[in-house]
Amino acid sequence: MNNLAILIRVELTEAAKEYKYVWLTIFFIILGLTQPLINMYLEIILQQLGGTFGVMLDPNKPSPTSNEIFLSTISGQFNQIGLVILIISFMSLIAADRENGMQDFILTRPVSIYSYVYAKLIAHWLISMFSILFGILISYFYTVYLFGSFSLLKLISFSFLYSLWILYLVSLVIVISIYIKHQVLIAVSTIGITFVLLFINNFNPTFSYLLPSSILNVAAHQISDAHDFHHLSVVSCLLFTISHLVWATMKLKRI
Repeated sequence: MNNLAILIRVELTEAAKEYKYVWLTIFFIILGLTQPLINMYLEIILQQLGGTFGVMLDPNKPSPTSNEIFLSTISGQFNQIGLVILIISFMSLIAADRENGMQDFILTRPVSIYSYVYAKLIAHWLISMFSILFGILISYFYTVYLFGSFSLLKLISFSFLYSLWILYLVSLVIVISIYIKHQVLIAVSTIGITFVLLFINNFNPTFSYLLPSSILNVAAHQISDAHDFHHLSVVSCLLFTISHLVWATMKLKRI
């Protein structure tokens, strides 16, 4: 446990030296601001760009609720642009240790492989959630300010479930990093797999409950008043995360 805590602290310190807390947080804050502002000032933006000629705007379309605006921020910003940038920030998670010899140095010391892998998972999950939570809070307060309020308790439930999805993504990067050495290929492979999961999740919601991406549906339901909580989605996400960690540690033992 002591080794695990030390390794986590090392990862967090390295992230601070690389200013990850700063630029990732700023990035997610910008993403959190973008969608509410665009929805509020869309017509003004179109006028500034040359008017609405040729653009069909339904005058009878009901105004979006604050819940819908917030969820569109997550699905349209965080789960697309944000996801890509987040995975790119992960791509050197293990590959950099392998390239500079740090991995061999650590694993030849009295440090278990489990501590090494779990430290990577926990530290990068904490770094990610630190930045993402700032973006979520900014998006929430701007959405409430511009479109009306919704329960803070719903936001907390959503954030907890969304954090499980981020935990899964970190575990996915870890297991891919064990097999692929090139950092760019790690990022491309992870992004590809993640977007396939998101596509299946949107294309076939019933089948998606067996996939880790279905946790996003459960998280969204906490905001949308659907009151639809599928425990299978939570279990699936956690099982995939655990299986990735077991897979990664077993592979490292054979190296």
